[in-house]
This record gives sequence, structure tokens and C-alpha cells, in this order.
Amino acid sequence: MRKSNTGKSFRAAYLINGYLQKKLTAQEQEELESWLNRSDQNRQLFEELCSAEKMETEVQQYKNADVEAGWQWLQQQMVNVHSNRPRKIIWKTVWRSVAAVLVISVVTWQVLRQKAVKPGETALTSQYGGDVLPGAQRAELILSNGSTVMLNNSTDSVFTENGSAVQRTAGGSLIYTGGSSKNETAWNMLHIPRGGEYMIALEDGSKVWLNAATRFRYPVQFTGKERRVELLEGEAYFEVAKNKEKPFIVVANRMKIQAVGTAFDVNTYPEADSSVTATLAEGKVKVSTGSNNHLLLPGEQVWVNESTAKILAADVEAVTAWKNGLFVFNGAPLTEVMKQVSRWYDVQVEYGKKFKEQKFFTGEIKRSVPVSKLLQMMELTGIARFRISERTILIQPYNEKGITTSD
Repeated sequence: MRKSNTGKSFRAAYLINGYLQKKLTAQEQEELESWLNRSDQNRQLFEELCSAEKMETEVQQYKNADVEAGWQWLQQQMVNVHSNRPRKIIWKTVWRSVAAVLVISVVTWQVLRQKAVKPGETALTSQYGGDVLPGAQRAELILSNGSTVMLNNSTDSVFTENGSAVQRTAGGSLIYTGGSSKNETAWNMLHIPRGGEYMIALEDGSKVWLNAATRFRYPVQFTGKERRVELLEGEAYFEVAKNKEKPFIVVANRMKIQAVGTAFDVNTYPEADSSVTATLAEGKVKVSTGSNNHLLLPGEQVWVNESTAKILAADVEAVTAWKNGLFVFNGAPLTEVMKQVSRWYDVQVEYGKKFKEQKFFTGEIKRSVPVSKLLQMMELTGIARFRISERTILIQPYNEKGITTSD
């Protein structure tokens, strides 16, 4: 029984993997359909495994799992079904075990296929040629002594630094708790790569969400009369713990933002106009730009470049959507949309020679989908045609007949 069901599971995994790659022969397609029609459980499992979001979750879990220990446990479960329990219960247990083998099998096919491709190539396919999975919770923590800790969706762990307890969670966050009081404190830096994001809870209880391609410098403990941090580059969303006696200060390029308990977004990405923005979601903040001070109210944004500072009305939902796992665009220029896409999916963007018209896009979609899903949504609006080659998105003009215009 164990050997037979395991073999059938691997055969089903092979067929599903072939289906995902669109490489099944007519005979294999019939074999897969026969397996699907055998039970509702088979069909349900098939639909889950064909879900891009489900597969990404399984791949991440597979990468972080103790595969050998898990496989031994699974084999033991298969042995245990040969007991004197009622036949109906035995069948349910067998099916769960076989389903587990099937999940591992399909995920293994996907992981091994990704490892088999050459560097720079994508292992996924879509109607645009290739495809790219979304970013994930990962970061590089550079400690005050120069050592580096790689952070990702691993298991929970705790370590101590300069008297402070630091918890690293599997959900993608770093949490500092109170330590010994000192006159001097150590400074750490979090580097979020392209295709990454992370959250940190500082020693005072303030929370900071860090977007892709961001560097954030902070003290392990806050000492003195203020709580000062530095956003060296990128984007961060702050939820500041209230403390009127000890203001929270963010130094970010050309501006200094002071708050005592509020929520705001700061964007210092190196855009073409060399601007920096701070957008207020809750409370009040004082923004200093050179010799000028600006008081921001909720729904306002201060925009600063090398020579000018302006207070503007802000679309807070669109600005902070990334922190909530969304892309939200309201008439955004295509160039701005693709900059966000480039950072989150860690891809290059190229425009065809004939693509010269300025385009604008409105839409909302989860950041957890493969890039092809986002491009498909954009293409339906007639904004452009897309092609994915390795980790590069080529943008070409869209014509009325729905045919890609060649260069």
C-alpha cells in the first residue's frame, strides 16, 4: 500500500508539473483528467497546486523545511495506516498522506526546475514568455560591530545585543525590547534588497515598515532627549509610539521630520526630479527643510527637491498601499508604475523604440501575485503590450488589433 500510493503520487506530481509547463502529451493529458475525475479531493488539490499564490507559499515552506525529517515522518504516517481502525478512517488518513507526498512532489519539481536554469533566467512561464514571483520578507541586518545577519522567513529566534533582547520572527519582522540603560548606544542598519520588505519594532515600541531597496539606520536603544533614526535611502512607513517628552525624529536626505506619536510615509527613492516626500496618515508632524519648517496635517504631503518645498494634497491610500500588500494606482504615469514594479519584483524595465507616448494607469492589485498577473491587468486597459525575457520586462506600444508592435 505505501509503495503503491507513493508511486502514484509522484506520477500525479509529474503530470501536474507537466500541465503547469504546458508540456503534456495528449496521452498524458488524458491520464491527468482521469486522475482528476477519480475524486473531488484530487480536483481540489489540483486547483490549489495550480494557484500561483499557493505554490509560492509551498515553495517557501519547502525551502525552509527540514526535508529529511519531514519525509521520515511522512513515511511513518504511511506505515501507521495499517492498523485495525475502521476502513473509512484508514482511507482518510491514507489520502492525507498521499496528498502530502503530492504537495512535496510538485514543490520539489518546481524548486529543482528553478535551480536547473542558468543564472539570470526565470524558471516560470506565462503568456508574456517568462514570469517572475513577487518579493518576500528578507533583509540584511548589519550590526554595530560590522557583522551581518541575514533575515528571511525562517523560524522564530531570539538573540541579545548590547543588553537588548532582539526577536526575529518567521513572519518577517525584527522586534527589540528594553535593555540596560547606557549613556551610549550601538547603531544598527537594515538593508532591504530589491524584491524584499521587512518590519522592525524599535526599542520604544515604534514600528517601521521598510520597502524594497531601502537602507534604515537606528539605535539599539534610545538615549538622551530624543529618538532619532535615519532613512538613508528608499521608503519607510512609521507608526510612532507616543512620548511627548522624547520626540521621534526621522532624518531623510533633505528633510527632518519630528513627531511625538503619529503615522507617516517617507519616500527618498532617487527619482528623476531628485525629490523627497513625506506623507502624513495620522496625527501631526513638523518637517524641517533647510531653514524652513512645515506643519503637516493628515492627508497632506510635503514635496522637496534641491530648491523647492511644497505642501500638497496626498492620496494616502495609494502612497501607503505597499505597506498593506497592495499596488494602488490612481492615474499614475506608466514610468512611475514600472519603477515600483522593478523594485518589488527585482526586474529590469526596457521601453521599445516606438514607445514614446506618455501613458497613465489606474488599478489595484495584490503585491503577492506573479508579475504576469499585474501586467495582464495593465494590458487589458490598452496602456501597452508586455514581454518578459529572463528578468527584463519589455514595454511596447499597444494597437487596436491587440498585436504587439515590433521595433
